[in-house]
Amino acid sequence: MQDKEMSMDIVMLAVPVDLLEEAGITDGCPMQMFAEKGKLVIEKVDDISDVVCNGDCECCPVSTTDCDCDCDNCPCRNKCEESEAEQI
Repeated sequence: MQDKEMSMDIVMLAVPVDLLEEAGITDGCPMQMFAEKGKLVIEKVDDISDVVCNGDCECCPVSTTDCDCDCDNCPCRNKCEESEAEQI
C-alpha cells in the first residue's frame, strides 16, 4: 500500500496491434515509457532488476509480473505486503 497519494495526467493513445506484436509486447507484459528528443519510447521490460521503486504501485511494471518469490532481488521488497526479504 502506498504511503502517499500520487496523481498523473493520462492521455489515451491508440497503438496498432501489429506494432506491439513486432516489439514483443503482449497483454500483461511489463512496459516502461520515456520521452526523448521529440519521440515517445514504449518498451518491454525484460529485466526488472533495474527498476527503482518510486512508490507508485499502480504504474509499476513489476506489478504486472508473476512473483518469482525472489524477494531479496525485487525492487518492490520494501512495499510488498508478501515480501519475506529483510526490510531496508
